[in-house]
Amino acid sequence: MHGDTWGLAEAMEFIERGPEIGRLRTALRECAAARGGVVLVDGAVGCGKSEILGWVGEQAAAIGAMSLSATGSAAPRARPLAILAQFLDGPAVPARLALALGRLVEDEDTTRAARRFTTAIHEVALRQPVVVSLDDVQHADAASVRCLLHLARHSGRARVLVLFARSLDFALADPQSDTEFLRQPDLARIRLAPLTPTGVAELLAEHPDVPDPNSGPDPDPNSAPDSDSGSASDRAQWYHEHTGGNPLLLRALIAEHRSATGAATPPTPGGPFSQAVLTCLRRGGAGMWRVARAAAVLDAGASAQVLSRIADTTPRATAQALGALSGAGLLDGDRLRRAARNALLDSLDPAEHGGLHRRAAAVLRYEAAPAARIATHLLAAREAPDPWAVGVLREAAEEALDEDRAHRAIACLELAAEQCRDPAARAETHVRLAEVTGRLNPHAAEQRCLGEPLTALALGDLPASSMTPLAHQLLSHGRLDAARRVLDRLKEHTDPRAEWVDHVESDLPHPWLCHPQAAAPLPDPVERVEAAEHLLRVSGLTDVTLSPLVAALHLLIDRDHASRAEAHARALLAESIRREAPGWQAVFGSACAQAALRRGRLPEAETYARQAMAVLPERAGSLFLGGPLASLICVYTEMGDYAAAAHQVNQPVGKDLFTGLHGLAYLRARGRFLLATDRVRAALADFLQVAWLVHSWGVDQPFFVPWRTDAAEALLRLDETERARDLVTEQLRLCGPGGGRIRGTTLRLHAMTVDVAERPALLTQAVEALRRSEDTLELARTLEALAESYRALAEPVRAATLQSRVWHLTRDCGARPRARNIAHAYADLLETNIGGAGADLSESEKRVAALAASGYSNRGISEELFITVSTVEQHLTRVYRKLDIKNRRQLPAHLRSHLDWCRPTHEPPGAAPRRTDEPRSTGPAAADSDAHRQPQCPGEQAAVQIAGAAERIRR
Repeated sequence: MHGDTWGLAEAMEFIERGPEIGRLRTALRECAAARGGVVLVDGAVGCGKSEILGWVGEQAAAIGAMSLSATGSAAPRARPLAILAQFLDGPAVPARLALALGRLVEDEDTTRAARRFTTAIHEVALRQPVVVSLDDVQHADAASVRCLLHLARHSGRARVLVLFARSLDFALADPQSDTEFLRQPDLARIRLAPLTPTGVAELLAEHPDVPDPNSGPDPDPNSAPDSDSGSASDRAQWYHEHTGGNPLLLRALIAEHRSATGAATPPTPGGPFSQAVLTCLRRGGAGMWRVARAAAVLDAGASAQVLSRIADTTPRATAQALGALSGAGLLDGDRLRRAARNALLDSLDPAEHGGLHRRAAAVLRYEAAPAARIATHLLAAREAPDPWAVGVLREAAEEALDEDRAHRAIACLELAAEQCRDPAARAETHVRLAEVTGRLNPHAAEQRCLGEPLTALALGDLPASSMTPLAHQLLSHGRLDAARRVLDRLKEHTDPRAEWVDHVESDLPHPWLCHPQAAAPLPDPVERVEAAEHLLRVSGLTDVTLSPLVAALHLLIDRDHASRAEAHARALLAESIRREAPGWQAVFGSACAQAALRRGRLPEAETYARQAMAVLPERAGSLFLGGPLASLICVYTEMGDYAAAAHQVNQPVGKDLFTGLHGLAYLRARGRFLLATDRVRAALADFLQVAWLVHSWGVDQPFFVPWRTDAAEALLRLDETERARDLVTEQLRLCGPGGGRIRGTTLRLHAMTVDVAERPALLTQAVEALRRSEDTLELARTLEALAESYRALAEPVRAATLQSRVWHLTRDCGARPRARNIAHAYADLLETNIGGAGADLSESEKRVAALAASGYSNRGISEELFITVSTVEQHLTRVYRKLDIKNRRQLPAHLRSHLDWCRPTHEPPGAAPRRTDEPRSTGPAAADSDAHRQPQCPGEQAAVQIAGAAERIRR
């Protein structure tokens, strides 16, 4: 009978528990055969100890045994013999045994109670086997444990089986009882471990409806099931990583996912899995709970000593708790599994959470841990009241910056400034915070500069060491008045030039920097350019060097070295992108746009300006926006795309924009747009506002803001020549003999104020000055003015030559709309001024004359046009007569513009291929044909003719 019972009682639900189940079956058989025994089941919380004891109780009932079961309680002040009292609540307890147990519970003599308990159980065992089980023995009262151990020790020949279940690595409350376990002669120990990945896979195989973590949210119901073993293995591995193989956690996670839809996802806060984690930890006792909290907050490998100090437990208790956590599968190496950690931290209230982090920070500082690790806990606590915390946070911020983790550095500095009690140290921290913020958001950095640091300056709390970097930042944001206040205060402590003269500054003058008794002259411009290049070559990009590097770039741009500035700016922009610093990207992208615009590379300038605006986290209210926005307005204005320029002008900007340097660039750009669209008085108003601002700020220098030429150009459009002449004369005096771009522009406008006969000389000087610069667009404007002067002086050949050059320069700059306007404006030049010389020639005569003017011999012309030499001679004779010339050397050079027309539309069969050394048209048509092959409008066709003639004449 018993054999059939054992065969039907297979515990298939206990995966990877075969040997353990076998040993328990053996113990039950021996109990039935009057060979009593004692079994100790060791296992971590959640590993199935209670299930094992429950299964033994079921098997005991199947063989007719009486089962008594109880569970230890961790509740404090449990009364003695509380476990024996639980036996009374069991089903089918015989009356005599119940009466005996009731008397024993009231017995205060533990030794006498143990003997009586053993006697009562043996009396029952004479009639039927008895199985006594105690779960969570580590929490049971000492008196009850002694009674059960006495029963086990005296039941070797009785039908009594005593089972104990104990959480791993937890000793009994009574050391004497703990030692008594080791003295049991027939003690059988069973160890329950978490499931392996193979066991997890076996369990998941019994639940095919459990979602796969790799499956999509909406799998195709018509698709075939994935039978690949690799997928099943991955699924088992995923569940094992989250649960550690703990059966309780695994069942909870499976239940959570079976109730959800879509792919398996990390456990949700407060869900079944999280509740199971908390249950495991609480059942492990107060020590396990406290150590688990410490490990969760620490989230890194640490010694038991560190954990014990954070958890406020003894090293021995901490070691036991770590063993229990590892046995339960809750540890992954030396830290809590991520899912279990999240569940535990979610259960903590904010005050408890913050307190643990503060304690962890203090312990780690005592252990001399790295500043970054300590700062992690201070940031999590959001409080750093200890005096040492500010220094640690600032050190951690610098370490984070070394790794280009600007967000982390800002968080550290913000907490340090918030918790700092020393006004000077707090102000210094705010200045550093403003520097670092510039990596991410120039507008936010500007607001930080204008906040706490200036308040500390007014109160006298700003250290002298922080004044120079603060002034640098304020100047880079265009805040001249605020920078002046800082530098005035700095003069009270030291000579500010000693702080600044080693840095390369832009052409922005700083008269307030000079000491009243020792006003030193500014360095030579050539030396300043060399110093700027040296700084850009040798200086790394940091928060401290940012302002000097930007100043050096602007110096190169202002001093006609835009190509070198753009090369350095591109390198710095690439570094900013690599280091994930959007604030720096905006700064150097804007510098690239200005350099490209100065060089006349309009498409590139547009791209850089748009990139600079795109990475700005905040556009509204940002003064820095004025820089790239001004570049875009200038680009579209120079292109002649006034609709696009108007769209940028109509972008809303704050009034604060006009309180800083970036507002000057915006006003000039808007004025140039208004001037180009014939709103001259509005443009003049913008230029005069620029003049008022630079005068009020004391920064009126032509290399910095050449407002005089802007205003003079507007005044010329209003026929106020005398006022315009006064402005350009003053600017010529201020810029001196050097300065290619500024001097060339000023000379061009000065030429417009004199008689037309005097203009070519001045414009020629302007062209020479501009050729030394890199301002292609200004050179094109000056050449156009010179061409117009030659046209007015009835020198059409020179005008055509220059106009061809203007057309090329304008087109190469990317200003194709403007190039088309130039072509249309001069469309009638050939017919009006130089076209009459060939107006009476037939088409055949024009083709022959064009080749002859280009240097072809008569035979070469005959081969080119597939006509006889005699016909060539006849055509030339008629050409000479109509043009009233004597030989081909007197043929007008403009006839060469017909060279592209003289080819026959269809060459006869067998015609010889064109010689590779033949002359080709070098005018705009040839360039456009090679590059784009786009059709030309009539105005452009006329310009092609002009350009072809001009090129021949020039050569």
